[in-house]
Amino acid sequence: MKRIAFLCFTVMLLLPLIVSAQEKSSLPYYNAVKLNSAGLFFHNISTIYERNLNDHWSVLMGAGYRWGGGIPKVLGLGDLIITSKTKGLRGFSMTPEVRYYFDFCDCGEVPMGLYAGLYGRMTKFYGDLKFHYWIEEEYVDVVGATNFRELGVGIQLGYQMVFKGRYTLDIMFAGPRISTNRLRLSVNSDYAEELIPILEEEINKRLEWLGIDPITISPSAEVETRFGFKNFRYAIGIGILF
Repeated sequence: MKRIAFLCFTVMLLLPLIVSAQEKSSLPYYNAVKLNSAGLFFHNISTIYERNLNDHWSVLMGAGYRWGGGIPKVLGLGDLIITSKTKGLRGFSMTPEVRYYFDFCDCGEVPMGLYAGLYGRMTKFYGDLKFHYWIEEEYVDVVGATNFRELGVGIQLGYQMVFKGRYTLDIMFAGPRISTNRLRLSVNSDYAEELIPILEEEINKRLEWLGIDPITISPSAEVETRFGFKNFRYAIGIGILF
């Protein structure tokens, strides 16, 4: 949360300078490649390619790779302490998009100004997780191999600026989405059957708080469960036109 607040504060400080530096491009650039700088704070390198179709519409494809870090806080489950091992979570994401630029400004030949759009999201993470939880009269550590997949669709609202003729700053400040998620977990431990009911209970506490139907997980060393989820996307993309 502190990182997100810092990013928002930085954008607010730089926004007047960036807006005053915007220039209409003198060449008909139709392509842009951007780096989502916000993702770097979360061990995620994400790039976006944008193709301008006409004065209002463009299509985009984003690709990202996560090389480490802990499990998202949304899955920090109460008394069930979940931490990732040294290698952390790894995985990739794909994000196709379509945007409509409202063109209330002098946009020239490049996509610029306020936009709205639709996007899809496919994410797959994998890694080893360490579960540290209380059972009977002691804390127990159990290591499990996890595989997490998300498929989602959402809407977005943002503003893209062009300055120095061919450089872009793309600020996506709203991107809610609905996702379906699949979680696979393999636990090689004598405590697997004791862990799963606790894990199910803690997940359902969080799902109830989000207004999502509870799930049921069979007590087994090989677990697979699916559930819906509400998520959010934001981005601060820095790019170049060509």
